[in-house]
Amino acid sequence: MTVPNRTVVAVNLFSMLPGVDPADFERFSTELDRPTCLARRDLVRRFEAFRVNNAPDGAPADILEVMEVTDWGDWEEFRDHHPSMKPVIAGFERLVDPATVRTYFTHAIPGGHQ
Repeated sequence: MTVPNRTVVAVNLFSMLPGVDPADFERFSTELDRPTCLARRDLVRRFEAFRVNNAPDGAPADILEVMEVTDWGDWEEFRDHHPSMKPVIAGFERLVDPATVRTYFTHAIPGGHQ
């Protein structure tokens, strides 16, 4: 699927590799992943991470992330090529089972909070 070059909210769901404690990902997210991404406020407007306590449908998911970026193409370029992202990518690959990663591209429904 091609994502238009515009503001997008990506919701990521994924599980850890076998034997990896999700608490290790929590530390990685807090200490490296989110601070590195949020340092580019011109590109990453928000980035929240949540530990999944229970998935009633049984789908594999240890972590849920919500990231809003100003332009998906620019985000991919930064993620894939900027030197500051190398440790982030390496950490993600060390912790996360790539077969479980699911990304949903969304946008807000107008109307504000109710």
